Amino acid sequence: MLGLRWPRLPPAGVLFLLPLLPLLLLPGTPALHLATYTYKPVIVVHGLFDSSYSFRHLLEYINQTHPGTVVTVLDLFDGRESLRPLWEQVQGFREAVAPIMAKAPEGVHLICYSQGGLVCRALLSVMDDHNVDSFISLSSPQMGQYGDTDYLKWLFPTSMRSNLYRICYSPWGQEFSICNYWHDPHHDDLYLNASSFLALINGERDHPNATAWRKNFLRVGHLVLIGGPDDGVITPWQSSFFGFYDANETVLEMEEQLTLMVPLRYNESYSQPTYKPYLTLCTGRRVCSTYRTVYHVAWREVRREVQQTHTVCCQGWKKRHPGALTCEAICTKPCQNGGICVQPDQCECAPGWGGKHCHVDVDECRTSVTLCSHHCLNTVGSFTCSCPHGLGLGPDGHTCAKGSQEPPTSTSILSVAIREVEHDEHTLRQEIRELRGRLEQLEQWAGQAGAWVRAVLPVPPEELQPQQVAELWGRGDRIDSLSDQVLLLEEKLGTCESSPTSSPPGTLETPPHLRLPLFPESLPNTLSPHLPGYICFTTPLFLGVWPKPSGSG
Repeated sequence: MLGLRWPRLPPAGVLFLLPLLPLLLLPGTPALHLATYTYKPVIVVHGLFDSSYSFRHLLEYINQTHPGTVVTVLDLFDGRESLRPLWEQVQGFREAVAPIMAKAPEGVHLICYSQGGLVCRALLSVMDDHNVDSFISLSSPQMGQYGDTDYLKWLFPTSMRSNLYRICYSPWGQEFSICNYWHDPHHDDLYLNASSFLALINGERDHPNATAWRKNFLRVGHLVLIGGPDDGVITPWQSSFFGFYDANETVLEMEEQLTLMVPLRYNESYSQPTYKPYLTLCTGRRVCSTYRTVYHVAWREVRREVQQTHTVCCQGWKKRHPGALTCEAICTKPCQNGGICVQPDQCECAPGWGGKHCHVDVDECRTSVTLCSHHCLNTVGSFTCSCPHGLGLGPDGHTCAKGSQEPPTSTSILSVAIREVEHDEHTLRQEIRELRGRLEQLEQWAGQAGAWVRAVLPVPPEELQPQQVAELWGRGDRIDSLSDQVLLLEEKLGTCESSPTSSPPGTLETPPHLRLPLFPESLPNTLSPHLPGYICFTTPLFLGVWPKPSGSG
């Protein structure tokens, strides 16, 4: 993956690996004589646009430092052939490494470079009989690639990394190996649904073999990850250590990818203190001015960062929006007639509907369950029951009985409701008259109290009793409160009326002897709190008064 100049002699990453090989390839059991060591075979898998010839220096170095070591550089999918789909390459390399592993019961070492690191990881996942002791991943994009490099410009000259997903996340794009691990952090949903390789071996998309693959990979004795900031090709270079970009192109290390720090903005209520002046009695029986603290509810905006779980949806599922913490099932064809998509391409239909997309009307009358005692008629999405002549449909709507069992008509319900409203209106008017009388008495007393205050104020303040001041203020508050109540009741009573216009066809006309002569022109919902048990409502054409639902305010 270091460019388009092939063959290369040797890849820079391979040269970096050479000093480490004596430590990586030594047997695990110490011995006194190096000559008695039996080194485990080494298998080398090249990267994109490479070939076995590119690794001849690595082969020579291993033979010099570990004489007698069997080193096999697999000569498969060289040069342009390395662009073939990765699963095809995995199958080819599997057939090549199986005989080598069979001849080495003590195990083998696996050195895989660049794209070859992904091929080897897939091999370790799908092979349930592998005996790999050490897996050395040398500068491999284990979490994918997202960067403009020379080979990308050569492969897709008109596409840059910001729009390459349009090609790579298409069926024909997945026929190129580079697209098998192209990971666009700005289109996670497309990546998870379209990636036929990386999302599977990373366990980011669930599949039937996920548990077995994980178990197979954990059979590896040692895992060595090698990479660095001078890579120049793998983007981000932390992908070599399973790090990758988030949606803001901030690199998250492997252990940080389960949670994200996201900005949070919201409004919260709080008690805001306000200082108001008032008069009180001070030392020496003097009236003086001071302040008291009054609290009222206010709102303020809060900005902070919170730790949020990062959710990745499986194939067939999607997020409602990028920051969602839950996934919703995807139905290629939307569910119809009130159906809900509960699983990928699986609808849960409303009663009366069936079929894969809830588009088929279910004939309830043809089911084995008896729904009607006599006649059943199928309707769109439902059914109705009917009775023969002489029988009436019962309250349950399913059985027939002698005589009419129909519920009371709308006219009788309306008559009862209007009579109740008339009674409540009389009670309301009586309450208003009582409040008006009390208000007149308080206003008369307030006039007398005002004259008394004017007569008292010229005297020295120290002679004014605290009880008198408190009583005066208290009665003033009562006057204001009662005045507000009377005005509110008069306003509500004055807005309750019935419209004299005629009813439209199909609606119920209020009989003349049941109309409300005492009511004004409309009867709005604002009167409902004063009519317990009933709700008044109007339309431009007719008045309706119906029982209020139980438990409502």
